[in-house]
Amino acid sequence: MVRKKALLLIVIIAALVLMTYQGKKGKLESLTSLDTLLHATQNVVSSATGSFMRPFRTMTLREEENIRLRNRIAELLLEQSAQQEAVLENKRLKDLLKLRETHRTSVASARVISRGIGYWEHTLVLDKGLEDGVGKDMTVITPLGLAGKIISVAKSYATMLLISDINFSAAVRTRESRLEGVVSGAGSRNCILKYMPYEDEVKPGDVIVTSGLDAFFSQGIPVGYVSKVDTKGIGGNFQYIEISPFQDAAKIEEVLIIR
Repeated sequence: MVRKKALLLIVIIAALVLMTYQGKKGKLESLTSLDTLLHATQNVVSSATGSFMRPFRTMTLREEENIRLRNRIAELLLEQSAQQEAVLENKRLKDLLKLRETHRTSVASARVISRGIGYWEHTLVLDKGLEDGVGKDMTVITPLGLAGKIISVAKSYATMLLISDINFSAAVRTRESRLEGVVSGAGSRNCILKYMPYEDEVKPGDVIVTSGLDAFFSQGIPVGYVSKVDTKGIGGNFQYIEISPFQDAAKIEEVLIIR
């Protein structure tokens, strides 16, 4: 009887142990399946998110590359512009040096550092002054021709009056026919050739040079060419003649100052 009870107890304990083991195994299998499902879901979500975001990342990278390329192009354009400017400046300085070699009365070559601010004030400020030998009423020229004259001088800079200023005048003559007159500024691109009688034949294209008769400008400096002649309906004793200066006042950057 005791044996039967002991045997029955052992069978019951073994059954409980087996049931407990199978229950745990089922739970572990269930947990393992759930964990696998979660990992799979996470992988699908990550893959989908990556596929969705990939075009945006590509667009961002392309935009960054475009910005970098645009900045590089701008740098190259600036470098090219600086090189072209250096070439042009070198040519201007060479021309100015040649001009200085042909004028024994040259005092100094100068660079324009500012312009007059008034509407009717056609003046330039140069970077040479008294300490460079520059004096008032000296002539200012360029490789193209007459540019103006010095009207005031300081220690290290000077102010020049352009031939386009209404207060400027110079004694001139036509180079071929040797007809004499006075060229004056008109406050614009062209100048006016004054005091040419109707009987004097002046034609468009005639070259005008300084005559040296005013004690300010030496003889033979190119001034410009006749661009307009009007002998009808003007009145008075003289023709109306416009002169286009060889040197455009708006394009002056370097000049030569001569006595």
